[in-house]
Amino acid sequence: MSKIFRALRALALGLLTVSLAAQVTSFQPGQPWLDTEGKHINAHGFNVIRHEGVYYWYGSQKIPGLNESQKNEAGVSCYSSTDLLNWKNHGLVFSVNAEGQHEDIAKAGILDRPKVFFHPPTKKFVMHFKLYPPHAAGDTKGTDVAYVGTASSFAPLGPFAYEGKYTGAESPKGSGDFGIYQDHKGDFWHIAVRKPDKKLVCGQLRPDGLRPESSYSEMKGITAATEAPVVFSRKGHLYLLGSGSTGWNPNPARIFVADQITGPWTSLGNPAEGINPHNHLGPEKAFGGQSTFVIPSPWKDDEWIAMFDIWNPADPVKAGYIWLPLRFENDKPLIRWETEWKPRKSTP
Repeated sequence: MSKIFRALRALALGLLTVSLAAQVTSFQPGQPWLDTEGKHINAHGFNVIRHEGVYYWYGSQKIPGLNESQKNEAGVSCYSSTDLLNWKNHGLVFSVNAEGQHEDIAKAGILDRPKVFFHPPTKKFVMHFKLYPPHAAGDTKGTDVAYVGTASSFAPLGPFAYEGKYTGAESPKGSGDFGIYQDHKGDFWHIAVRKPDKKLVCGQLRPDGLRPESSYSEMKGITAATEAPVVFSRKGHLYLLGSGSTGWNPNPARIFVADQITGPWTSLGNPAEGINPHNHLGPEKAFGGQSTFVIPSPWKDDEWIAMFDIWNPADPVKAGYIWLPLRFENDKPLIRWETEWKPRKSTP
């Protein structure tokens, strides 16, 4: 190999490394989103929290080479960022293969949609997640009973320790998709799809944040089979963003408003507008995504960021994400497609 060739090769590799580590300066919904090491962000069914000035993105880590019909979750991964654009991978903070891991986790058929929150009374980070352990009630198997697993840690980057499981929604069959909401009093709520009737219900978590209290209430006015629920508050009102129930296939987003968590809720229809040019899907398919989480925008008052997963059952690792501004016009929530958008600071 000539000296010139070796020099050119080294230069090319150096430029590639710089390119992979280049700073992200804008959101590009539906496009591959790489971490600071140049690898696809692998954290699905996620939520994002802010703690002491740092954002933490928690999601299910999918195993390369396995599809969604296989046991393809390695556990929960975490990424951190100070700007919501550039994310550092911290790896698994809750691993199915951790030494001494409980059988419920080590042999879980499904472990997904993790939701993590900081719990001030215990000063712990608490995680809830959908769990199908190897043995369900009455020693049934598979998805006969849908559990919610819990784990906790004193640090945002873990490791998280398993705290057991529960059947949500006061149903012997448990609950499916869920969200965690903290109200203005500081109380936490488990908002979940009850099985088997697919009603959306809510139950207040007990003081340790690990389990619900004994009773759940039906969220009156929410359309049956509303999945992927996320609740946020604005100007004294609560809003619930969700989807329909069509498996891995996308469907229209739906949003509701109420004055209290139990309702009554009023439908505000489909908040999506525009077309995703990457897959040519619009409001009727939520741009090809499914609602996952909503956070307040740190750059502009009365603006939120609506976050969606793009599910790809054949190659889940590279499934992708859609993050878009959620804004209000005449008190109507709108999520307009933007092929590229940058943080917008409030004007004085």
